[in-house]
Amino acid sequence: MPILVQLYSARNFHSQMEALDLIAAAGYDGVEGCCLNFDDPAAFRRELDLRGLTMPQAHVPLEMLEHEFDRVVDLTKHLSIHTLIAPWLPEDARPTSTDGWRALGERLDRLEGKLRAFGLRFAWHNHDFELISMPDGRTPIDILLEAAPSMDWEADLGWILRAGQDPVRWLRSHAGRIAAVHLKDIQPDCDHAPEEGWADLGFGVSDWSEVFRTLRTLPRLAAHVADHDAPLDFSRFVSRWKIAHDRLRALRPGQVFEGFTHVALKVHDLDAQLSFYERVMGFREMFRLPNDDGSVFLVYLRINDRQYVELFPDAVGNAAPSPDARGYQHMCLEVADLDATVEVLRARGARMCLWRDDLSRIYEVDGNAITLGRDGNRQSWIMDPEGNRIELMELNLAGMQYGSMAARLASSTR
Repeated sequence: MPILVQLYSARNFHSQMEALDLIAAAGYDGVEGCCLNFDDPAAFRRELDLRGLTMPQAHVPLEMLEHEFDRVVDLTKHLSIHTLIAPWLPEDARPTSTDGWRALGERLDRLEGKLRAFGLRFAWHNHDFELISMPDGRTPIDILLEAAPSMDWEADLGWILRAGQDPVRWLRSHAGRIAAVHLKDIQPDCDHAPEEGWADLGFGVSDWSEVFRTLRTLPRLAAHVADHDAPLDFSRFVSRWKIAHDRLRALRPGQVFEGFTHVALKVHDLDAQLSFYERVMGFREMFRLPNDDGSVFLVYLRINDRQYVELFPDAVGNAAPSPDARGYQHMCLEVADLDATVEVLRARGARMCLWRDDLSRIYEVDGNAITLGRDGNRQSWIMDPEGNRIELMELNLAGMQYGSMAARLASSTR
């Protein structure tokens, strides 16, 4: 399924070409076009091709769809667009009654038929006003989808959240009509927050786990679209959105472990070890955590975006253990739901543990075994039968690891 960026999000950026550079570098498949890209569609297609990007769908104003139909069809040929989406109605054009919305739906139905004759799909993109119930209890989006039964819906989940409603309920109630989704979050007190109250996916107030589980069940969903109505930093938006999206999309219900995240080494000569792992192995330093006195507590090195090496200084002795000796610092396994994992492991007889205050050892506990780590992630610990330590980590999208990944991705695209 293609992962796209809505180019209207870049309207205040330096240029659409620079935005395309960032989008390609961040690993997106393509873009969702908008009116900013239609002046010279052949030239814009060349720019997309140079970066290995596609434009499978685009937002086209309803007025243009109805009154410049031949031009719209020509755009689709130059840009290889297969789905056209009516993005918005100005306030003075919005119906105020059930009959008015039904009449609009009938217009959309006729337009859908004309586009279908050219092999094109047509969809409606919502804001919050289509979700507000009319006096008879029906919502405009329900009326439009009923009056235009072959029209698709691009569900903007950010605007559903902004309307104070549950995206999962809407996704399930119209599962067979949803061809694409806009994914964005909201900030606390969004009506008075910066960036018009919007937040990058995964960095707002919403829980996205059930949303992504539901998205996997939609039979006709063809695109996930990154969107932000007012980003102050477009580079930050495309990098953090992609990191969060990849993380959320990878989660699977009922899967206890999400993978291996890191191994930790207690080292005697930190500088020499850093030189080896960075210069020889090619692992890039992500960040350091300090002790209270400012000395180094640990150094995080990146293997890839989900696997790391931790180096702890001040090891005792100058030689590594022999191959048959017990004792490594610890290994870490990533989990999606730490509370559920602790419950499952305890039921299997695992010895849940916490660290002593002086960090000299971990010890078994019967009660709460979950703490918040210095890096902002929730963690718990177990011991194997020989006392080897295993960390269980629930990564926080706002934690240091994902923050470092997003910063790295943003810097690589500049």
